[in-house]
Amino acid sequence: MPVEPRFRDQIRCLVLKDRRAKALNDALSPDDRIAFNDFLVSVAAVLLAPRLGDRRGIEDIAAFSDEIAARHREERRPVNEFVVEEILREIYGLPLLFRTFPIPPAAVSTAGAAIVRYLTNTDDGVAAGIDRTLDTAAHLHKRRSRP
Repeated sequence: MPVEPRFRDQIRCLVLKDRRAKALNDALSPDDRIAFNDFLVSVAAVLLAPRLGDRRGIEDIAAFSDEIAARHREERRPVNEFVVEEILREIYGLPLLFRTFPIPPAAVSTAGAAIVRYLTNTDDGVAAGIDRTLDTAAHLHKRRSRP
């Protein structure tokens, strides 16, 4: 499934700290949010690969989730660290935390944005390479969404 240009634009705005990111997020319909979240997870996967490297165990993922949540609490941007961890577990193929209770799509968007924001704030290269990251994520998204 191809990625809608507005989803790429929304993530580009998030990474570049463009104020349009909030307006684009607020404009998502419920169905659009689900499609956006799928792409957001692909973007997070691309950004995480160089950051986490071989640290892909449950303990590593939980510690990284805590690190992201703590940073966001410091910034007064609350995020559910369990949803952050759930996204990371999905990316790395680990057993999920929420098997019987679906996570609200808005919570996935918030947690996914927290991951991207954290990686952007701790690595200057993320903003500089955003177009390459979005291209790679679009390719990964296409492979992930094949039936």
